Amino acid sequence: MNMDYIKKIFSLDGKKAIVTGGNSGIGMGIAKSLASLGADVTIIGRDQKTIDEVTQSLVDLGTRSKGCQVDLMKKPELDAFFEKYYAENDGRLDILIANAGISIMKRALDTTSEDVDRLFDTNFKGALFCCQHAAEAMKKQGKGNIVIVTSVNALYPLPPQAVYTSTKIAQEALMQCLAVDLAPYGIRVNTIAPGSIISNLGRDNPNPRKREGDWKKNPNTPLGRIGEPEDIGDVVACMVTDAFRYMTGSTVLVDGGLKLRNI
Repeated sequence: MNMDYIKKIFSLDGKKAIVTGGNSGIGMGIAKSLASLGADVTIIGRDQKTIDEVTQSLVDLGTRSKGCQVDLMKKPELDAFFEKYYAENDGRLDILIANAGISIMKRALDTTSEDVDRLFDTNFKGALFCCQHAAEAMKKQGKGNIVIVTSVNALYPLPPQAVYTSTKIAQEALMQCLAVDLAPYGIRVNTIAPGSIISNLGRDNPNPRKREGDWKKNPNTPLGRIGEPEDIGDVVACMVTDAFRYMTGSTVLVDGGLKLRNI
């Protein structure tokens, strides 16, 4: 086995990456995996305390990583972040991970207008506007990688999370459109669809089965456990390396077999 070749195609040394919602859960797992392969990661989120904690853990891995407090629901705030980011990084961005998202447990008939606005503003608009900003730099570079974090629900809709599921389906359609539009510029766009993962979003799920003590158990998953953030992070980190250079417009499902829950 040629280990030098493997190290080369899976290396992210010197790459510049942004991870939205990188201060917790799946986003934190992705940020750490990217940093472990050598990328300098900037995480954005809304909670300064966790931003500082995760940023320090990335710096401890030997990277020049940073954290910034940004609310994706406020577009002027997002625009200002990217303007400052490009000014500090010579207009360069190699990797965008559009991960930030929120969820509510409501069926379609119980959903309010406020629910729809909040979910689509964060999950869909937030991802779209981040992708627009990333494409601005990547088109000039003639290369880049964008990964949008969707959900197993996008492929196998879950009625108790009707609007959340709808935003994730919309993200999948967005990814496919972007993949076509940005391919001529050497930019790859893909999605990863996680299943049940230990995260703040997952813990907020008011499922009575998820009691203290059995949180990591999931009898609906063939692998018999809830996923860890790094289970998603390691896959995403590989997706943006040269090892996956011919993949665009694709969805990678990483759910421990959760899609088989109805079989």
